[in-house]
Amino acid sequence: MTNFEIGERLLAEAEECYREMLDALDRRSWNLVIRRAQEVVELSLKAVLKAMGIEYPKRHDVGDVFKETCVRKGITFIRLSDLDEIEEISSYLARERSPAFYMERTYGEEEARKAKGDASKVFRLSKSLFEFLRSNG
Repeated sequence: MTNFEIGERLLAEAEECYREMLDALDRRSWNLVIRRAQEVVELSLKAVLKAMGIEYPKRHDVGDVFKETCVRKGITFIRLSDLDEIEEISSYLARERSPAFYMERTYGEEEARKAKGDASKVFRLSKSLFEFLRSNG
């Protein structure tokens, strides 16, 4: 299996988590929205890293690796300000994953909608970058 094929599988899984996130939002399951948003971000970033031939670390927050790799490889498809934002989103959602999962914290609608928006942005940018890499491989 090639790096792009693995990346496609990771993106497909991210898309499944994305649909589950939207369903959880509709059901007002705010903690689940946070968890699924984190999974969307993690899987999306790992898909692009894999497409770039990077063996990503086996941890939930890979935003720093994603940003560093894009800068090192001279990827200008995504602006530096967007890379900074992606790194922040990944870090925040990775920190909130466990409290959301173990119900150590109760999240509200505003936090869930922000997480959904953040995950949507990362997913959209990751899919676009993945296709760019594939066509310019």
